[in-house]
Amino acid sequence: MISVIIPAKNEEVGIGPTILSLKNQDFKGEYEIILVDGNSSDRTVEIAKKHIKDVYVQTPKGPAGARNYGAEKAKYEIIAFIDADCIARRDWLSRIAKNFEDKKLIGLGGILKPSEPRLIDTFMFTLFSNWWVRVSSYFGLWQLYGNNCAYRKKEFLKVKGFSTAVSFFEDTELSMRIRKDGRLKVDGNLVVYTSTRRFKQKGYAKVFRQNTMAFINFLRGSKIDTPYFETIKKGQL
Repeated sequence: MISVIIPAKNEEVGIGPTILSLKNQDFKGEYEIILVDGNSSDRTVEIAKKHIKDVYVQTPKGPAGARNYGAEKAKYEIIAFIDADCIARRDWLSRIAKNFEDKKLIGLGGILKPSEPRLIDTFMFTLFSNWWVRVSSYFGLWQLYGNNCAYRKKEFLKVKGFSTAVSFFEDTELSMRIRKDGRLKVDGNLVVYTSTRRFKQKGYAKVFRQNTMAFINFLRGSKIDTPYFETIKKGQL
């Protein structure tokens, strides 16, 4: 039994396909889909309500706050996270359930692939959103992506979920903070297809610099204040 949580703000273009990808899973168990909206000014909430009943609107606290709020509302033991500009592969939920048959596992991450990719997207995602995240885990550097991860609710709430004190990198911060409480895993076959809009708008070089600086600040224990999500233009995929 799994609760899927989607943080969203002004995602009227992507939210329908995201929800439909979750409703068309091959998973045979019970699951729920929860959307937490950060006061969208478009039709995100209206569209979501056509497909699911659990739609909440909260005072904006960013993606981290929205995910945490959804986790508090979740009724199942396993909580999974995906973003509103993503498509879950059809076996996404069944792979999550299969992995969590390991009772010692408390956190699970997957890999990202670009939706409608250009050649550069395919190369960069293979390098950084697949190879790097899997290899780095062998050295104790856990990066369970916020748009493709799952946790046991008990352990997630115990550590108070994603940090709202950082504007970016909150998924890596949580992964590294929760690792002392149990086993983590990256499943290379747990796949989510994600929008490449931020890379098209900002360019890979700028995104790479932002990621690198955030990563260095994280390792140093310095403040992470990268204005990442706010730079994405409304409604684009």
